[in-house]
Amino acid sequence: MGRFVSRLGVWFFGLVIVPIGLVYSSLTAVLWWGDRQQSSPAPEGSSVYSRSREPHGLELIDDGLVSLRRRLELIDGAESSVELEFFIYQLDLSARLLTERAVAAANRGVRVRLLVDFAAPVLKLAPSYAKELERRGVEVRYYNTSSLLRVVSSQHRSHRKLLLVDGRKAITGGRNIGDEYFNLAPLYNFRDSDILVEGPIVQAMRSSFEHYWSSELTDRADALERDADGVDPGFFADPRTLAAVRQDIERATAAKEATRQRHVCRDLAFATDHSGILSTNRQVFHRISELLGEARREVVGESPYLVLRPDGMGVLRTLRDRGVRQMILTNSLASTDAFYTVSALTFTLGGLEDAGVDVRVYDGSAPTDAASLDGTLSPRWGLHAKRAVIDRRHVVIGTYNVDPRSANLNSELILICRDQPELAAAMLADIARRSENSRRLFGGDRRPLEVLIQGADARSKVLYATAIPLANLFAFLL
Repeated sequence: MGRFVSRLGVWFFGLVIVPIGLVYSSLTAVLWWGDRQQSSPAPEGSSVYSRSREPHGLELIDDGLVSLRRRLELIDGAESSVELEFFIYQLDLSARLLTERAVAAANRGVRVRLLVDFAAPVLKLAPSYAKELERRGVEVRYYNTSSLLRVVSSQHRSHRKLLLVDGRKAITGGRNIGDEYFNLAPLYNFRDSDILVEGPIVQAMRSSFEHYWSSELTDRADALERDADGVDPGFFADPRTLAAVRQDIERATAAKEATRQRHVCRDLAFATDHSGILSTNRQVFHRISELLGEARREVVGESPYLVLRPDGMGVLRTLRDRGVRQMILTNSLASTDAFYTVSALTFTLGGLEDAGVDVRVYDGSAPTDAASLDGTLSPRWGLHAKRAVIDRRHVVIGTYNVDPRSANLNSELILICRDQPELAAAMLADIARRSENSRRLFGGDRRPLEVLIQGADARSKVLYATAIPLANLFAFLL
């Protein structure tokens, strides 16, 4: 029996561990080489960081249906330009609503441009749709059309989310365009957060859009060979039908309109990454680290994923050593749509506990205060907001997940509002409401791992366990 077990161990090592190790080493080497060879450095003078002390109007948008309503309102009010930039642009109801209003704006003379990341696993707005949109007056480009066979360059994605109107107003935050971001999906939705900003810094945000729009990594649809997907005629739906849905949205969000809050920020910064895969182009992580370096008493954050690089863990340990209280709200296995990120989180539980971080994991339950079209909500929800409050005075919100992909590979953006305690209080209140449906990982009578996977279905647990070895090896790609 002992000889059989030893032979089985040798077989497993030779056929599983060694190949995985070779793949890991090869991919690491390729990424290292590609980081130095595959992309040009950031151009001089391009907008990566801008800080303004002029007053800006801000509105925190924590409800999905309200966020959709705001986007439609902004596009309807556009006079000269609309710019849209997203990682994901679905072909569902929310996308049809947004697209129909964008086409209507183009028809009345507004210049409308749409930039969508070309990530193969999530791309829905195929070139055939882009060409139809072009025919209807909306300019469309794709970011990074590299084939998956180009291992290095295809890993770099633009994860940015922007809606810009007339260079004066903007919405950014965690939401892509898809029903699950706007309380409209029947089975699973995201609790997310956006911010609407009005003021001079929107020009810097627009400059960054221009940088990506004209990037060497950006292509028009007619430059691509892929055009065999066709177009669903229902996507360009009858405007009269969508107008009725719009009225339903306004009725469903009327109560929230009555409690709408606007804030003024007199110290607002915008930061983004340069396009291209070079590690020196990643700027957002450094701005977040600088902001955390200013913390004196408390950091409260929310991120759908919590997968830290060693330098990120070092930042948390530094906060611990300074006596700064840290609380992070993230997804449990029961609430996430990305089980592999929970697998990667497993390996950092000890480090997070040692750093003194109070980690709360969302349990996947539906919110009690979300607006919906028919009065019902999906049974399962997950977190998708990317935000933090420092010392109950400073706020950061944007597209940056706490994971290596946002730090290493993706292009991201954030807004930082300093010295605005009212806005900070509003964000803290919403995080606290979400935390009511969460569990603490550390300090209880159960092991953190048990808390992390509690409530997940059997399939998710199997996928989670299966992904653990690969998640540990390839955490820098998650």
